[in-house]
Amino acid sequence: MRRSLHVCLLSLSVAVICMFPGGSTESMAQSGAAQALPTQTRDPHNWKHYRYDADGFAAEFPSEPKTAMNDDKTGTRYFSSLNNGNLAYFVEVAVLPSDLNKTSQQVFDDYAAGAAKGTNTQLKSSNAITLRGNPGREFTLENDKMVLRVRLYLVQKRLYQVLVVVTKDIMDAAETDHFQRGFELL
Repeated sequence: MRRSLHVCLLSLSVAVICMFPGGSTESMAQSGAAQALPTQTRDPHNWKHYRYDADGFAAEFPSEPKTAMNDDKTGTRYFSSLNNGNLAYFVEVAVLPSDLNKTSQQVFDDYAAGAAKGTNTQLKSSNAITLRGNPGREFTLENDKMVLRVRLYLVQKRLYQVLVVVTKDIMDAAETDHFQRGFELL
């Protein structure tokens, strides 16, 4: 499954790249990849709150997240993998091209379609959401083996991607909800 999660994440990154054909990309400063320190612990899960000022968000993770430049080098990926690679939590921040001429709904539609195609999954649900007045979309993708629960937020030209990738046999909606509700914009 570990390989499937990596392929899934790569597919999601490819979906984002495919959304913006011909557009130039802006590189994010590497300061977004600075090590974050836990700022609080929440019982009973022992999740810790991590704050990333350079990327403009804070999130709770069940273990210390690893940080890497995303695949298309437009932002930073923060992730924590558990259960022998069968469960992964991700927050990815991508800077969209400055000349992108799409509405937030078009960005979300393209992302969901590209992610479903790239991960060989079916769209099971999709809802419009907001966070601090910024447009967002939450959706669930599934196939016979895995579930992807995704929340997207568009803040100016930054696309925040908050997602959980898990095998169906260990899917825990409460834990997924906890992770996604723990994301906040700074």
